Amino acid sequence: MTVTVAHDLDFPIHSRRTCLRRIVWLTYYLLFGSSARLRQEIPKWFLLEKYYYALALAKIDGVLGAKAFFGLTKEAQDFFPDLRHKLQSMGFEVRDHYHTRGPPELGKGRWDPQLPPLEKKYATYDRRYTFLGEKELPPDGAIVAWHVDHPLNLYDYLEFVVACKKAGKM
Repeated sequence: MTVTVAHDLDFPIHSRRTCLRRIVWLTYYLLFGSSARLRQEIPKWFLLEKYYYALALAKIDGVLGAKAFFGLTKEAQDFFPDLRHKLQSMGFEVRDHYHTRGPPELGKGRWDPQLPPLEKKYATYDRRYTFLGEKELPPDGAIVAWHVDHPLNLYDYLEFVVACKKAGKM
């Protein structure tokens, strides 16, 4: 026997009730999110959205055999203290990632262990691919950024990985 999944899409846009709940929790987080004590009042579905998206990307990368690593800022590590371990236990390298001001040619993102400087078009590759339709695959050996912060890019990320695999780049 096989299992069939029915992907149920009920509303093309969030329901009014969902929108209201998000507005309430976005406002609450805007006002009180810096307080660890008050942040405990925020529901998990809201707080863990990016956490689960990062884990979903890791699972997708594992299934598709994509060569990837993750960069976590200190803020992300403090907010999700077990994420580094979970990603590492899934077989991924996890690097510290931080933003600094510096010479424009180096960009603002830094990595530890250090990466070679990323060309600006590769540091924002996901946005160019998704929003500008720049679908040209990078050259062999390139490192391109796909931000966990932008779950809207998921379909395009899958398209990118499949295209790289077909072109022998992964």
